[in-house]
Amino acid sequence: MSDPDIQLCVLEVGGETYVVDLKRVEEILPAQAPTPVPRAPSFLEGVVKLRGEIVPVVDVRKRLGVAAKSAGTSDPRVRRRERMVVCKLGRRRVGFLVDAVSRVLRVTRGDLKPAPLTATPGQTPHVLGVVGGPGPLKLMLDLLALVGDDT
Repeated sequence: MSDPDIQLCVLEVGGETYVVDLKRVEEILPAQAPTPVPRAPSFLEGVVKLRGEIVPVVDVRKRLGVAAKSAGTSDPRVRRRERMVVCKLGRRRVGFLVDAVSRVLRVTRGDLKPAPLTATPGQTPHVLGVVGGPGPLKLMLDLLALVGDDT
């Protein structure tokens, strides 16, 4: 019996490639300007109204502590690639701002490996695992860890 296939959404964040489980992704939209929320964590860009529902928007670049690939450029072609990936986390929907969404990757469950140990003890890990064979490895993001414990 073979391992079942898993579909992963491939994201670009700060020049790095990450993946998330496609089952969590509801939709992918062009990045929108959110309404800021006073005294919110720095990685929470604000909220947007999406089909009558208020959705918090997390900037994945800020959460991971990486610079945007498009930082410092005025090239509109680069800025146009920014996306908001709307994901279902339990009963809530959360938007994640990323530099780009490139494709869907199909792998077997056996291709997923456990997350590497974090270098800083006590820090919330944002990585569930690693996937990849020949070629560059991709880190699988833990979306629940990205939003923190208060969501």
